[in-house]
Amino acid sequence: MKIFIIGSSGLLGSNILNKLKNNKNLILHHNGLRKRKIDLTNFKKIKNFLIIKKFDLIINCAAYTDIDFIEKNKKKTNKLNIELIRNLFLIKKKYKLSYKIMHFSTDQMYGYKNIYHSENSKLKICNHYTKQKILSEKICKKNNSLIFRVNFFGKSVNKSKNNKLSFTDWIYKMFLRPDQDFHLFEDVYFNPMYVGNLAQIIATIVKKNLISLNGIFNIGSKNGMNKKDFAVFFAKKANIYNNNAYIVSKSYKILNAKRSRFMMMNTKKFEKKFQIKLGNLKNEIKTCAKKY
Repeated sequence: MKIFIIGSSGLLGSNILNKLKNNKNLILHHNGLRKRKIDLTNFKKIKNFLIIKKFDLIINCAAYTDIDFIEKNKKKTNKLNIELIRNLFLIKKKYKLSYKIMHFSTDQMYGYKNIYHSENSKLKICNHYTKQKILSEKICKKNNSLIFRVNFFGKSVNKSKNNKLSFTDWIYKMFLRPDQDFHLFEDVYFNPMYVGNLAQIIATIVKKNLISLNGIFNIGSKNGMNKKDFAVFFAKKANIYNNNAYIVSKSYKILNAKRSRFMMMNTKKFEKKFQIKLGNLKNEIKTCAKKY
């Protein structure tokens, strides 16, 4: 199987590449680890590349995810978050290519209090990033793709200048800076998973040749929590906790662009369809903390 990983310099893409690279049955291509090999917004270049390579599977991890940046740069970020997806299917149809697309979406489209949202839950649009992801999902779903709504965390190993700190990178950094108070939000709830485990799940799906499945699936941990409790638990497990280092805050008082605050996902559909059990969030955090 020939696979093209888009967004290979990011946290998720680099972890998926690492999990797949030892599979001798796969021929892997990626878009660069520190420097992009192909301009994904250049239709002609990506068209020529896809025609030559004739991939079986494209794993799309590429996206702008900085919500504040996206709000200020809607046209620019649309090119990667929407137009790239549309172009991949346009090229596939026009040049009669046969690749399947695995697309990663977000939990940011959920936002109702005190529930674990199913894939059929009513969606809540708080910002332009959410609009982008909903539209990209519609394009993928129309073209029989595999779509995963995810939230993940983990230690960044790729030091590309374009990479921002992951959530746990940021927590670790801030707890080690006693001279600077920082805010932890007690009103934002989620159930992410450790990126290494998420990447292993994707590798298992590829190995078992389950990529023929279609539709939208939530992938996350069991037993969600708010971001303050997440950060405190992680800091304790990483042996950096300092009770005086942070300020407990409400997100809407601090952040610029509006965001979802209740993003917890029901993962039963994924577990049933793929026969893969997902882990408890505290165990996911413990696994991650050992990497620091």
